[in-house]
Order: sequence, then C-alpha cells, then structure tokens
Amino acid sequence: MKLRALKKGIALGLACILTASLAGCGGNTAGGNSGTADALATQEQGSAAVESAGSGETKDAPVDIPQPDPDERYSISYTGMWSGADYEDGSYIETMIEDALNVDITVEKAETNDTIDLLLASGEMPDCGWFNKTVNWMYEQELARPIPRAMVEYYCPKLIEYYEEFPLMYEMTLDPENEDQFRYLTGITFQFVDYYLPNDYYRYDWILDLGIDLGVNVEQISDNIYVADDGIELSKFLEIMDAFVNKDPNHTGARDTVGVTAPSLTQGVFFSGYDFYTGVNDVNGRAEQYYVMDEYKEFLKGFADMYKRGLIDPEIITGDRTLSWEKVNNQTAGYWITSTNSLNSWAVERPPLTLIEKYPDVKILATPGVKPDGGEVKARTNESPAYGSFFVNANVDDQKLAKILQFLNYTLFGDGDLDIHASLFYGEKGVDWEWDETGEMPVKLNVMPSGKKGTWTFGQYGQDRDVTRWTTYEPLFVAGLKYWSAEENGSWMKWQTIPYKSDIRSETDYATISSEISSDVWAYVNNYCTEAVLGQIDVDATWDDYLAELDRMGYNKMMDELEKVEPLDDIIASYGK
Repeated sequence: MKLRALKKGIALGLACILTASLAGCGGNTAGGNSGTADALATQEQGSAAVESAGSGETKDAPVDIPQPDPDERYSISYTGMWSGADYEDGSYIETMIEDALNVDITVEKAETNDTIDLLLASGEMPDCGWFNKTVNWMYEQELARPIPRAMVEYYCPKLIEYYEEFPLMYEMTLDPENEDQFRYLTGITFQFVDYYLPNDYYRYDWILDLGIDLGVNVEQISDNIYVADDGIELSKFLEIMDAFVNKDPNHTGARDTVGVTAPSLTQGVFFSGYDFYTGVNDVNGRAEQYYVMDEYKEFLKGFADMYKRGLIDPEIITGDRTLSWEKVNNQTAGYWITSTNSLNSWAVERPPLTLIEKYPDVKILATPGVKPDGGEVKARTNESPAYGSFFVNANVDDQKLAKILQFLNYTLFGDGDLDIHASLFYGEKGVDWEWDETGEMPVKLNVMPSGKKGTWTFGQYGQDRDVTRWTTYEPLFVAGLKYWSAEENGSWMKWQTIPYKSDIRSETDYATISSEISSDVWAYVNNYCTEAVLGQIDVDATWDDYLAELDRMGYNKMMDELEKVEPLDDIIASYGK
C-alpha cells in the first residue's frame, strides 16, 4: 500500500527525523464491523455546535462528522496501563475526566496479558482501551471496529500532527483496503526515538587507578558523571574486565570482584561489540533475527571464552538485574548496563544514583556501548514514536465513538491544556505538583507511584515531547544532552538505526507465525545461549544442528514472510518521491 495522499507536504521531515533519532501492529480488516457502514454520511441535520472537551468552548462540526448526542451522558469502559487490581475506582484523574467530558468511566482492572486475555475471551471487551494484540487477531475475533479518518482528524488533531510528522504511523494504522479509516490508533512516546537510551557504565575511578587508556575522549559533566565520546573497543573491554577481576580495583586485598554484570546475556550493548544489532538484521539482503547470524555465533564463542577466564558474573544467567545492582552498590562490580535516563530520579533505587548516594566521591563513566576493534557502535532505535495500540469495541456506534475520540484526545494530550496534561501524570495541581518558576516544568509536591490517584493510567500513551521533557530533563540527564539527545544533535545519536524490516502494514503472516512459535523459539534460543556461554556445549560442533532445529520450529517460514515487505528505509524514502 502506498499512501499517495499523505506524501504531499510531509516528504522531507520523516527521513531526517528518523535517521537522527514498539511499533504498532496491523492487519487486514475482517468482518466484525458493527459500526455503521458509512460513518461519514450519518449526519444529515447540518452543522452543529460541539463542545470542545475540557475547554468549555464550542466549534462548528462539519456536516459529515458524527457527533455525540448532547443530551446523553455516556458511559465509557476502558483499560490501559496502571489499571490493575490495585487501581482506585473514582480516582482523582478519573473524576477529572468525567467532569470535563460529561461521561461516566469504568476502568476494567485487567493490566497483565493474562487478565486481558480472560477479559477478551469472556466477550467483555471494554468500549476502548490499549491492548497488546495484533490487529489481525482483534478483527478476526470481531472485537474491534474501524475508526473513520475524518473523525480522528476532527477530534484528535494533535495526534494527526504526529502522524504527519512520522508517516510510518499512518502505514501502521490505516486500513490498506480503505485509506479513509483506521484499524486502530497508536499513542506517542519520544523516549525511544529522540534519545539514546540503552548504554553501559563503568567505575571510572577504578579505570584511572588501574592506568587503563580507554582510547576515547572523556568529558566530565557533573561531580560524579563522565561521558565517553565513542564506544569502547572490544579488545579494550576485555582488558578492562580482566583488570576489574584480577587487579583488586576496590582495594580490599581480596579477589572479590566480578567483571561483566548485566540484566542478561542478550544485550544490544554486547552485540554491538561483535558487529550486529539486536532484533532484525540485514544479512546480504535477507531479514534475519540476530540469533541465527554468524556474528552471533562469534559472540557466543567470545563470551564463552570470557566466562572460562572468570570475567563474567556467573549470576548473569539468572536474568535478575537486581543482583548486578547489588554487586555495583557493594563495590564488587565496576561495570553494568542500564540506560542514560537512569540518571533521573525515577531510578533512585538502582545505580548509578545509588552508587552516588553511597559513595559521594565516586567517578562513573557512561559510554554508548562496546564496538568492534576498528568498527563502530551499533544501536537500535524505534522506527517511529508509535506507542501502544488503541482499539474501539466493535459494538460502539458512531455517536459514542465521537465521545471516545474526545476522551482519547483529552487523555493523550490534555485537550491542548498543559495544566490538564501535567495532571494526568502528576495528580492534582497545587496539591501534588506545581509549575516551576519558568512555568515550563512541573515540580512534584507529593511523590506518588504510577497509578496512584489515577496518574499515568489514562495518560501513559500520551508521552509527547512536553511529557518527555517533564519526566526526563533532570540535571544529570540534561548535562549529557549533547551526547544522547536528537534535539541537541547528540553525538551518540548517529549510531542509532531503525530495524531493517518490520511488517508495519500487516501484509503478511509474520505476526501470526511469530505468535505461534515465539514461546518455544525463545526458550530454545535462550537455553542454547546459556549452555554455550557456560561452556556446556561446543558452539562450532552444534551450530548447524541449532539452526536446523530453529528451521524445524518454523523460524525460516516466519522470516520468509518478511521477504514480502519492503525495508523500512525504502518505505521512508518513498515519501520523498
């Protein structure tokens, strides 16, 4: 599908934005469309005044845009993030929305995949919500209805602005058989587009004491934080880990330190050192998952050698990231993987912030990752800021859909009111938060967990650039924007690339096959990785059998589906034609 009508006026922005900076899922609309067949022809009574949600102002609606019944107080059932069993019915934010939109809201307490599956299987899908389901499945089950494009343009203009800035979001969500309607809608988050997030940290004071020349330029950006202008070469990484294990960097006189610690073995930061990306890679023009690549084979052999030399923390295989944090906090580890935004207060219970609190004179080095000797860092970024999948129940009629779209606009963007938008995340203005002296940044007066008072429950998927600044622009993070922010032309950003291919239009059976085999495939891949690194199997001797078993499980059948779609870079380039 080529969205020719969208290319005019938006051709230039996308390529430069994406190259500088979890995508939605899609599929063909099937039956189950119990909304009106022609939603754009339902209003014959002429222009009417529609109250703008939350503002009290009115605006004239075009005659072909369905409108809520002004005499009805609609009931809307909803589910999303932070709406689990501990959600507070009648929360402050829920009541705020109800009063603004003249609606009654019921939050279905189904946040986990299991509880959502039960909710959908029981035929009790809410009127609307955010669901981690493919669009094919939602329509095959006759659960969702299409959403007329003209209605979204009218009721959610801010969302459309982002779609036009990032046209891949149109590709994901528009019906390939009818470009006048969406199959579902996405929300927004710029954290994984405008910033370089996953990275690694080192005890820089240990490196200095050990006299190790890193081969990169290092800048001090705060009392405790230093930043490298490039990745650490793999051979240098091995040298550092060897010194951390064998040269008493914590000065205890005992051999009590470990080398590589991380949440797991499968980290993009590690893969970068062996010249491949996490996710889907371009292997001689064919899309392949990282775990079948020759480079991944070399990674397994390299890490097996490191493990044999005692340079990898044995507890890395547990997948418990808190174990690595404990070692860092206790000064028995000097290397760990987290993210640049863990310099913000939300991460106060993990290093580096815990380390700074405990050891005020500590020196910590942030780097963009490991790179091959003589090569470059390889890092992934999302192909667009699309975030989540918002579906509307198939039984919702057009008038109620209009009210739901007002609800969506209010909860994603505060209906254009920054006070409302900030309250969706921080609670009651003047009680839980207030603006700083510049009037641009909310200041917390009452620190609450996400979900308390309904915070984040409704606004989670409306993390536009304002919200991103509010939630991440704390002093330590801001000090390094010249490295990890697209807005500041961050020098690390050049190493981020989007995935090679993704079936964003749901033109193939890729998602269906993936959902059928992914559990078994991941279990097998993770087990093979663990056995290889621990030295329990010989990678060279078992590699062909490993690939054959993946083929038997359906891997090649799945990846053959991706051969039917264009590379994402080609789709992006098509907007410039």
